[in-house]
Amino acid sequence: MLVVRFQDGGESRSAAWAAAGTDGDGYRAEVGPLRAELSLPDSSEPCLKLRSSKAIAVREVELSGELTLPDSNGRWLLYNGYQSWDRSGCVRLADTPERIGSVHRESWWTAGIADEAGSGLAAVAESAEGGSTRFRAAETAFSVVWSETLGPIPLPLFSGGTGTVWTSPPLSIAADPDVRRSLASMTGGGVSAPRILGWLSWYHFGPFVERNNVIEHSRLLASDPYRGPGYRLIQLDDGWQQAYGEWAPNTKFPGGLEALSEEVARRGQCLGVWTAPFLVSAAADLAAEAPPDWFLIDPASGERVVDARHQMLGPMYVLDASRPPVQRLLRDLYAGMYEAGVRYFKIDFLYAGAYAGAQALSAGLAAIKEGVRDAYLLASGAPLLPVVGLAHGCRVGPDTATPLMDFEAWTSQPTVFGEEVVDVGRNLAARYFLEGWFQLDADVALVGGNLSLEQGRQLVTMAALCGGPFLAGDDLAALSADRLELLTNPEVLALVGEGSAVPDWEPNDDDLPPARWRRGDVLALFNWTGDDVEMSVGDAGVTSARDLWARSELSGFSGETSLLVPAQGVRLVRLGRG
Repeated sequence: MLVVRFQDGGESRSAAWAAAGTDGDGYRAEVGPLRAELSLPDSSEPCLKLRSSKAIAVREVELSGELTLPDSNGRWLLYNGYQSWDRSGCVRLADTPERIGSVHRESWWTAGIADEAGSGLAAVAESAEGGSTRFRAAETAFSVVWSETLGPIPLPLFSGGTGTVWTSPPLSIAADPDVRRSLASMTGGGVSAPRILGWLSWYHFGPFVERNNVIEHSRLLASDPYRGPGYRLIQLDDGWQQAYGEWAPNTKFPGGLEALSEEVARRGQCLGVWTAPFLVSAAADLAAEAPPDWFLIDPASGERVVDARHQMLGPMYVLDASRPPVQRLLRDLYAGMYEAGVRYFKIDFLYAGAYAGAQALSAGLAAIKEGVRDAYLLASGAPLLPVVGLAHGCRVGPDTATPLMDFEAWTSQPTVFGEEVVDVGRNLAARYFLEGWFQLDADVALVGGNLSLEQGRQLVTMAALCGGPFLAGDDLAALSADRLELLTNPEVLALVGEGSAVPDWEPNDDDLPPARWRRGDVLALFNWTGDDVEMSVGDAGVTSARDLWARSELSGFSGETSLLVPAQGVRLVRLGRG
């Protein structure tokens, strides 16, 4: 079935499909004012082409079919969120929408349908050019849906007069005994990226960060016990700028970025900065001085679009990067920061850049990449597929904590309010196979604040095994010895940047992350519950093991040995065979 939904609210459904061509791999159908041609050259790369017979504006195209798997009772959806922070995981399709939420019947960019053994169907969009791809799943049906990116203005997928042709973005679909292996094999096109260890200012100092905080941590990282493991990056986060859209240092940073980069460079370090390139505060000079068409305009009201998600600091307008002058602005802005010595750029709230469409976001990112030259580019709050090939790394989960300020004492600390650590683990486990698109950013190796020691150990372990940047985020000088050990253990830090660990296939009705994660001969055993548990390795070929956190050999170890894993904790071992 093919359904075409139009901008005016109407829709058309396909009549019966007829065979087309001589090879038996093509089909044709009439869909209202559109002629549809579906090509299935090898059943793994479907291509849909629509041709209009009159002027049209199409909002969404959905192609659906029957889903048949041998195990009808044990069917799981591996769902992926639209952007960095959106939840991703694994749910049983037999669950009611009330239990799992109807949104988890959808998956953006990639999807897997698997049975209890992990066998089934894998689907991956290969490009965001021509539309954004998502998948819908039910117990007996599977759909591919193409639309524009999410945003406050319902953009058309395509529009035009008589004879307008739209071709679906490339898509790979495969049946495989290991769905997740197939998903990993179909993701590629990422940019080669280096191993990164460092520190970021946000989670302890928040927007109140000052130059002396950065210098103090630069000095700490230049000395033992941080120098040996290779902490080199100092990432200055939100709070250094005059305003969103006015990316110049405020009065807390005398001498500007150039003086700061020179200071940390003398210690063999690299300066990184955080920015939100597509958001402009109403208080910024750019908001008053830039031409009106630099901003995204709501066609219904004629007013500038205000981002509904980020309102804490007042109205935020959105730059329209489909405009060449905006692209030049972004290129020159980031080139200036590069020339000031910045070599690592975290670009945040990128979903706002996609409000003008996926191609606008890609054009803006390409301009930024031109400006930063060979510097590392980390995307965050980003629709995932449009950043592939442009960003070295991408955040794949929510914020780990909140920098909570005590205004009376004028001190702050990173604070978790609920299941943030589990949420980080769920997303990282559900998205591990995206490392072909970019380095996976687990956010931060946080160990202080109101986290328990074991929660800190979990976060450090995930950051070490994700394959992407490893950034500490506490006030390092204030850490106790046991928490400092979490950030300086040489055997754990040696794992950083070596590719993503692969979680075992452990679907469960609570959508918890898997307990066992593996990378080569390294095994992590995570306990996501509030009680101590015994966990087995479950590998008969193992004859020995080394506890990487304790830095000691485990005596009498075999593949049937069980280890005690503390509540909300993790054991990290290197396994030996023969």
